[in-house]
Amino acid sequence: MRLIFTCGIRTLPGRGQSLQRLYRDHLGEAVLAEELGFDGVWASEHHFSPDAWNPSAAVFLAAVAARTSRVRLGSFVLLLPLHNPVRVAEDFAVLDNISLGRVDLPVGVGSALAEFKSLGIPFSERLGRTFEGLSVIGKCFAGREFSHQGKYYDFPEVQMTTTPVQPGGPPIWVASMGEQSVNWTARRGYHLAAGAGRGHARWEELLRQYGHDPATRQVASVPLRLHLAESRTQAWDESETGLHQVLHFYRTRGQDPRAGSTAAGALETLPPVGQFRDVPGIGHGGQPFMIGTPDAVMPMLEAYRSKRLTHLSLNFHQPGQDAAAVRRSMQLFAKELMPELIKWPERAA
Repeated sequence: MRLIFTCGIRTLPGRGQSLQRLYRDHLGEAVLAEELGFDGVWASEHHFSPDAWNPSAAVFLAAVAARTSRVRLGSFVLLLPLHNPVRVAEDFAVLDNISLGRVDLPVGVGSALAEFKSLGIPFSERLGRTFEGLSVIGKCFAGREFSHQGKYYDFPEVQMTTTPVQPGGPPIWVASMGEQSVNWTARRGYHLAAGAGRGHARWEELLRQYGHDPATRQVASVPLRLHLAESRTQAWDESETGLHQVLHFYRTRGQDPRAGSTAAGALETLPPVGQFRDVPGIGHGGQPFMIGTPDAVMPMLEAYRSKRLTHLSLNFHQPGQDAAAVRRSMQLFAKELMPELIKWPERAA
């Protein structure tokens, strides 16, 4: 099993956190991730969010590329319908050269209506723009002159003069769960950035129908939010406020007023900080937050051993969390849990 250190770079609203310090802390954690043995560093994006969520994954990853030599770098996920696909291809070709061919390109369709509205892009077009955009990116990465005239994009006489290091360009992953998205992802043979989600089994089935071998495709879990400490109380004290903000974001910005899940099902109301930790199985999208000692968290991770994954995506830094606590958690993970996790076979069923 390969392990991805996934960055969701964001503040805790109202705390007055310095953005300069925030980016410096996350960059230091990315370097530490390589030192500890993680296989990749991936960064997410959102726009105009009250928590100042990083809007530019490629820029952050370029800084990581300059300070690392081994880890693969990826966007988890790039909200493709919000971008010009030719510019995305150029940015990631440059990043691939800076990193000497260590780049992946996971994309998603987006879910925050306000982002689309502010950028003047119809929310209803996000699925079509994503997959037409991926077609354009594929043509760019091929390095041959082309013209594209489609439903959403018109690019006459494009000749990429900055080509990626990796033949065919950085591998493309799609965070697919819905029926149409899963179908298109499988038809084109893209890797899956939503492993263990509701579309995983269907994606594998369709891959075979479209003549692709699932054994040649990679599958990453959705980001699993994790924080380790010497005691359960300490772990929750260090992460609870940030995890509360995670669910608040999706309730207010992500078109999901009931965002959050428990062992019993959907989370009807968002408990206040202090009571949040006592809700059994509390998490997001059926993925429980993994908070506690290594002995307590390992059985929660074990649930993913048989999910037919190649990568576990792990998010260690919650909004507003103290960087020293995050680093201690990462080091504890590397010492106590990583040696066992990296032994897991890929796609174990």
